[in-house]
Amino acid sequence: MTRPRITFLSHTGAPGGGELALRRYLRATSLDVELVTMEAGDVWDGLPCPVAVAPSVRQVRRALRSGSGPVVANSMRAAFYAALLSPRRRALAYWVRDGLTESAMSPVALALTRHITARRTSHYLANSVWTAQTVRTALGRAAEQIEVVPSPSGIGEVPGPPRRVPAAPLRLLYLGRIAAWKAPHVAVRAVDVLRERGISASLTVAGGSHFGEDHYAGELADLASSVAGVTMTGHVSDVEALLASHDLLVHCSTTPEPFGQVVVQGLAAGIPVLASAHGGPTEILEHAPVPLLYPPGSPDGLAGAIAKVLPRYQEVTAWGVRRAQDYTDRATIARLDAVLTSWFTEAGPRPRRELPPTSPR
Repeated sequence: MTRPRITFLSHTGAPGGGELALRRYLRATSLDVELVTMEAGDVWDGLPCPVAVAPSVRQVRRALRSGSGPVVANSMRAAFYAALLSPRRRALAYWVRDGLTESAMSPVALALTRHITARRTSHYLANSVWTAQTVRTALGRAAEQIEVVPSPSGIGEVPGPPRRVPAAPLRLLYLGRIAAWKAPHVAVRAVDVLRERGISASLTVAGGSHFGEDHYAGELADLASSVAGVTMTGHVSDVEALLASHDLLVHCSTTPEPFGQVVVQGLAAGIPVLASAHGGPTEILEHAPVPLLYPPGSPDGLAGAIAKVLPRYQEVTAWGVRRAQDYTDRATIARLDAVLTSWFTEAGPRPRRELPPTSPR
């Protein structure tokens, strides 16, 4: 039995969540891998595997035709290019990091994924059960074509012991992109609701906005300035220090989050995490000793969930540290190695048949 070299294809060199997860994987995997990226970037510097920068379609085609092993596309765009440019002898897997839903993708992108990418793709990696379900629903793919593997989130050995008591006043943290669907305004409004319930709290809003999100960021800044104890910091590089200086992490997305990397990071830091009750975070936070999920978009629901955590704070933090052990890089990378080995270790490369066109169920 042979283990063919696996080619990972990335369309960008920007250090987004998917690119950072791939970097962590490529640095630690035990498999024979290489990277083809359409953009150079610091995120790819220092990798122990071969790296080819292919900025044009012609160069991507040449790079993909030079090998015979499987191709794993790291994004929707990379999967589209791989479907068009990789030779038929190479198996194609799509690492799905965003839900294949109309709320997360444009109609054109969803149509191209259904009618071009999916016809060529034989395997799918999903970062959560929720994401896997969107693949089945949008593309009509069978469950056996999809494996759920959480993204490597930069979590090493889980620290301990967990926190015993929160500070007074309570120090809340929102950590993430400043975007309307991420909804940090829910956390800001929850601070006032907590005060009405007799719970004194401050809130740090840490994160930056992307192009086109300035209007929402401005509205959020106006709202934050009207609520005592709310501070907006912008992007913060030292995430570990930020988590260490707060008592609870709040996650507020009003559109389902495919995975919830920051949720896992918060648990690993030894603090409780409250999240909207949909998408990947529901899988991470299920079976907590107290409910850590609240109705999406509800400041009252978030404040109520926080109030229930406080009397059992140490119990919740201890549970969170144990839960985070399922999401360490060691665990997720070993799982991904096992999945790719089971898919692609064989006596030799086999031709891939073209799958039929797809339509939503």
